[in-house]
Amino acid sequence: MLSNNNWKKWLKDGDEYMKSMPAPGKISKFGTDIRYNLLSMGFESYVMAILDYKDNLPDNHTYTDLIYGIERVMPFDQELKKRILKYECIQDICSLDKYTILQPSEEDISDLHGAILEIKDLAHGICT
Repeated sequence: MLSNNNWKKWLKDGDEYMKSMPAPGKISKFGTDIRYNLLSMGFESYVMAILDYKDNLPDNHTYTDLIYGIERVMPFDQELKKRILKYECIQDICSLDKYTILQPSEEDISDLHGAILEIKDLAHGICT
């Protein structure tokens, strides 16, 4: 058994990252790059809560690895998967020779925010 209630900390961490995000449609003091990182950290935290709760861990912590981790333990909505994975290319910082950071648009952030809110609801539904 992998879990010793670490999922509770992951869930709390995800909630804290999401509290830093303005409500959809509200003006933010943060640029889209910072909000992208907050959303990414929230996404990672919620997925890790689910996986830890299910006694499983992802292969790594890219968007793709996190989604594949979820798919190992439960069915996952394929439209939500596509919606999230299309934003993975905004930051490709794991490679030493192909380092990419793009500036996400407000529309990108709004869509990703909505998708991560769905992951938040999923995590809270599974882990409680």
